[in-house]
Amino acid sequence: MNTVILEDNEMDALMMQQLCISDSEVQLLGTYDTAAGILEHVSKEKIDLLFLDVEVPDMSGLELIEKLPYQPLIIVTTSNKAYASDAFDYDVTDFLVKPLITKRFKKAISKATQGFEKRNKIALSSAASELYVRADGKLIRIPYDDILYFENVGDYIKVITNDKVHIIHGALKTLAEKLGHPRFLKVHRSFIVNLDKVIDIEDCSIQISKRMIPISRAHKSIVMNSINLI
Repeated sequence: MNTVILEDNEMDALMMQQLCISDSEVQLLGTYDTAAGILEHVSKEKIDLLFLDVEVPDMSGLELIEKLPYQPLIIVTTSNKAYASDAFDYDVTDFLVKPLITKRFKKAISKATQGFEKRNKIALSSAASELYVRADGKLIRIPYDDILYFENVGDYIKVITNDKVHIIHGALKTLAEKLGHPRFLKVHRSFIVNLDKVIDIEDCSIQISKRMIPISRAHKSIVMNSINLI
């Protein structure tokens, strides 16, 4: 789990660092003494687990949760038990009271590991059958079976479905790495097709619906090896 620590007490921070480093499930990426440091980190690198001190100089740890662009697994650390109720309202993984106890700390990491594995299973299940695109301020679910092909246009990608066209920002290479469905195949630097939607294949093109999609020389053998040719 990619992990960061928010802790402004030097001794507590050192103890957490040592325990994280000794756990094979934890990859410690950094330790910060301000919420601003955490926000800067997550804007550049995704994290899976956050050790969150509630009382830090620049803002409450609970206020920080609301400012995060996504919520990682969170283990709250504080000397004030009164924060427990509010913390669990944010669906945190665990709540540790200072001074920290090694055995209790390790138990919290174990709970986080279980939560991490559960999240990964859910994500893999979703990735095998669907994707979500951002449009009009919301996330739209698109089953893989509805997708005909993807087309790269400049810095954007068109997601062509049976009845709509969705436009997302990104690169086709990155999309190809994220797709979890084996029937999606890159046939050209600008196209990824759903092989289940192919009508026919000519020498240098694939027909899907009414669109003729080019097959590049580099991808021709890959296409031929991906179909059941008799």
